[in-house]
Amino acid sequence: MKSKVSVFLMVCLMVSLCVIATLAKNEGKPAFARLTITQSKIESYDEMVKLYSESVVPAAKSQKGYLGILLLSDRKTGKGISIALWESEEDAIANEKTGYYQEQVAKFKNFFTAPPIREGYEVSVKDLVSKTK
Repeated sequence: MKSKVSVFLMVCLMVSLCVIATLAKNEGKPAFARLTITQSKIESYDEMVKLYSESVVPAAKSQKGYLGILLLSDRKTGKGISIALWESEEDAIANEKTGYYQEQVAKFKNFFTAPPIREGYEVSVKDLVSKTK
């Protein structure tokens, strides 16, 4: 089971960074991605996705430097990866200093079965095909 979770996380990370690269449009400097990796109660999956969609996404949109947000989740294991994309690392750090990030994480405290893990990455590849209808 542990190896399946590791494979899941690696695939999610690779897909996420590719999607993030598509969202990143600032040509002068690389965008910055903040990942929050979580382990949560499986039985709360639908409630958490709804909370993320209805509360976290609108809050993120109001932040300076916001470029996009994703939630990747595995209903079977309770694993989740939230990815917020910012114009710069400075923007990501600024919304941590204001308490925004901590407020969003706190919304899920009753669902977590382990402390969330926060990581940050420079978006270094921006090469995806964008299909429009």
